[in-house]
Amino acid sequence: MSEGPIPVFVLGCGRSGTTVTARLLNHLPGVHIAKETGYLNQHFELLRQIDQPAALERLLQIVNAWLQTNDWSGRASAADFAEFCRRQRISGAAAFIHYVWSIDCPEPWENLRFIGDNTPLYALSLPELKQLLPTARFIHVVRDPRDVVCSTLKMRFGAFDPTVAALEWHMTIGAWLMAERWLPIEDRIEFRYEDLCITPAATFGRIAGFLGFTQGEADLALQLHAGGGRQGQTGFEAVASQPHHTRIAEPLSPSRVGRYRKELTPAEVQAVEEQVCGAMLACGYQPEQMRLHPLAREDRTLMLKAYVRDLWGRFLNRLKPNPRTSPRRRST
Repeated sequence: MSEGPIPVFVLGCGRSGTTVTARLLNHLPGVHIAKETGYLNQHFELLRQIDQPAALERLLQIVNAWLQTNDWSGRASAADFAEFCRRQRISGAAAFIHYVWSIDCPEPWENLRFIGDNTPLYALSLPELKQLLPTARFIHVVRDPRDVVCSTLKMRFGAFDPTVAALEWHMTIGAWLMAERWLPIEDRIEFRYEDLCITPAATFGRIAGFLGFTQGEADLALQLHAGGGRQGQTGFEAVASQPHHTRIAEPLSPSRVGRYRKELTPAEVQAVEEQVCGAMLACGYQPEQMRLHPLAREDRTLMLKAYVRDLWGRFLNRLKPNPRTSPRRRST
């Protein structure tokens, strides 16, 4: 594989700030973080068989279905992929991943220093990603799980029950903590979303520095983000029009921190903290009260009830034509 842009993944639990981080990175020179691709987690085996025509055809079908659903302007084809491989002198699974990222890229390939993806749940597939892309870098965003749950419960396609939403946060954090044991320190960085909102210059300066950019370049990216500069060039303009991403183009602000205090009920806060109290402390978040996990109380029915409520709520939400507009539900 010839030298080219270094792969970068922006990871974290959904609703943790991965999209706004990707948009900020795209204001740095020579960086293109694509909109979520979503297909990798479930199709590593097909990627390993990419040299077989049947596997390539199936992957193209999967990717194009995703691109159409998620408002990408371009589409993938076997002819374009072959031309991409010839032009860039690359092949195999890594070539296909790079090809998909390049589809909506506004920058010429030769100008790129970094190219990547901000699909949050790729945090659950770090060993596979590192195997396919050995030079990849990983940026992990962590956010207070109570605010993550607060944001998730507003989404049409998110978890419906706060207990289940908290478990999804815990699963992602656990995967990252395990990866920290084997990922080289020079290939990874973690930051808290709250720090990005409260001290954006220092926090984004550290993220940009991880990729080799200066503080001045980081400051300029923050200015472009706040002022709407490079319109049409970040790749996230269409994303910003979606109901669950309307704030990604707004300036970073401390007002984004601690929203759960106004929007979650005490019962919902308790449900979150009971599930993830230890992980919260490990990530630097202070629970309002030290909580005992339901299983420690031998309350096994709580988990079953939470999953039943969640599945039923998700089913009902999918019947709605628009994102949730009904009054906030309360935990039972």
